[in-house]
Amino acid sequence: MKRWYSVFLISVVLISFFASCKKFLDVESFDAISDEKTIFDKASAETAVRGAYSAVSLSSYGSSFQTTILLAGSDIKSLNNAQTDLNIINHDLRSDIAFLSTYWLNFYNAINISNHIIEKVPLVNDVALTDEIRDQFLGEAYFIRALSYFDLARVFGNVPIYLTPTLTIEDKLGVPQSNQATVYNQAITDLNQAIELLPASVVRNRARKSTAYALRARVNLYLKKYQEAENDATEVINNTSYQLIKPFKLAGGTAESILELSYNDNNTNPAFGLWNTSNRALEPKSEIHSLLNDKNIGGGRKILSVQSSLGIVGAICPTKTSPAYLIRTAEVYLIRAEARASRQTPDLTGALADLNAVRERSEVPLATVKDKEGLLLAIENERRIEFALEPHRWFDLTRTGRAAAVLGATNPQKYIFPIPESEILADPSLVQNPSYN
Repeated sequence: MKRWYSVFLISVVLISFFASCKKFLDVESFDAISDEKTIFDKASAETAVRGAYSAVSLSSYGSSFQTTILLAGSDIKSLNNAQTDLNIINHDLRSDIAFLSTYWLNFYNAINISNHIIEKVPLVNDVALTDEIRDQFLGEAYFIRALSYFDLARVFGNVPIYLTPTLTIEDKLGVPQSNQATVYNQAITDLNQAIELLPASVVRNRARKSTAYALRARVNLYLKKYQEAENDATEVINNTSYQLIKPFKLAGGTAESILELSYNDNNTNPAFGLWNTSNRALEPKSEIHSLLNDKNIGGGRKILSVQSSLGIVGAICPTKTSPAYLIRTAEVYLIRAEARASRQTPDLTGALADLNAVRERSEVPLATVKDKEGLLLAIENERRIEFALEPHRWFDLTRTGRAAAVLGATNPQKYIFPIPESEILADPSLVQNPSYN
């Protein structure tokens, strides 16, 4: 069983790597080249980087992953009534549920592609691969590895860290798991590298220096490093390329977007089918629909949840080519608001100003709360509305310890998901998370 699974795993990773690369740039016979030559010039390096972004679209921001996190957050309902959906809704996942293995493999696929880039791009001898481009590719790989480890940690908690390419299954076996905080800190280390290497230019669908600052602000917030989170958020907010757009409208390529996944007619956003078709899988619950359509709460964000002949429709992805948003400007304002309010010496005035920047953009009455607890609750509620159809709420409530009070999820050991059973069968050194044995 173990040997069969090992061969299967290697095949999945390699097929996914090559297929995702070729999806973006067609390099002649790329998937027929031996491993030592997969990254050998500028073109193949670019192909690998694009493949890493494609892997991200399958992992953290694939449609099924978003479905899982949205259902866990309890504001979105499933129209499928599948048993696995009920497991998610009841916060009672089992380690043998197939999609958990899919998420695990997708995260590590993105990491493995990044590791190949980090190891091999510095060795490429091609005059077309200038130092500037080389640094950019490496910075993007460090960013993608950071994003993938961050998501792995917040989903599964205690996971192995691999910093070199996985060439054989033996490279994976027996590597000790690191605890969640250690994995978060690995993401910080990678983001520090990314910030050093990435250019300062603004590109909405690829990582740049400000993109790495924004993600580092998010990770620092999870680590409760509030001053660091505030500093990183300020770096982004001070860049006039990232702004809150009034009236509220989510559109690709605008100042509201810090990092997005782009789609086109040949590569459509899988989330479109989740929300918009007669066979859609997701629908906003009546409570969040009402909040979004309350002029004093949702304001301009009412466009996210609309009544149609299909029923209540979530409009985060209104067309097949709509982007998927990984990081938005509003999140950075709300990260800074929460960080300022949570500091050992709170800056409640600054926190309130950041909260109200988002509320003013959304055309709702400005908040007036002055005390720390009330302000943190107001920020939590604002995040609920602002990211109503994005996979944030479950993570927001678990990281702040509010999941029990808000969701009735009373077992904090289940705030992370079980390690997939298939992974433990393949590598018995892996230890299952508590409460899932």
